[in-house]
Amino acid sequence: MGYGDKWCRWIRGCLESSKASVIVNGVPKKEFKISKGVRQGDPLSPFLFILAMEGLNIAMKSARERSIFKGVKLPNDGLGISHLFYTDDVVFLGEWFKTNLQNLARILRCFHASSGLKVNFNKSKVFGIGVPLCKTTRWAAILGYEPSSLPFTYLGVLVGANMNLKKNWKPVIDRFQIKVHIMES
Repeated sequence: MGYGDKWCRWIRGCLESSKASVIVNGVPKKEFKISKGVRQGDPLSPFLFILAMEGLNIAMKSARERSIFKGVKLPNDGLGISHLFYTDDVVFLGEWFKTNLQNLARILRCFHASSGLKVNFNKSKVFGIGVPLCKTTRWAAILGYEPSSLPFTYLGVLVGANMNLKKNWKPVIDRFQIKVHIMES
């Protein structure tokens, strides 16, 4: 990405010199060297994650441009989207056909091989919109993910539910402790 050797040595030095300690019953235990990853709360962590994810971003853009992965197109000649990143979370959006899913699996395997970052299968799900759950189940197996269906909660927000119904707003209201006053005439 064009970072100089000196800058790379600084970052490596920060990571290799990292030590941590565990507090047991209020007493810190002996420090130990961190051999993998970064310390919890390390201010470098989000920055390094963004750098690593930029590799996946470039791979997905390239795959989309070469029609290796087909994202979804928003209505009314809208934007084409294949992936969204938010903190340590990634959402892939694509057309529903088997080759597309197989190509996504290949892209993720290549990303893992080049970066060492691996998908957390325990947190990953496949949603087929307008697709029977039996087909979603079959195709989710290609990626090794759990199949699921709408509605679902993402970042605390209900996705795919009829938001005209009062009951679907209850989790949002409760979570953010929003005070709602319904005026009746």
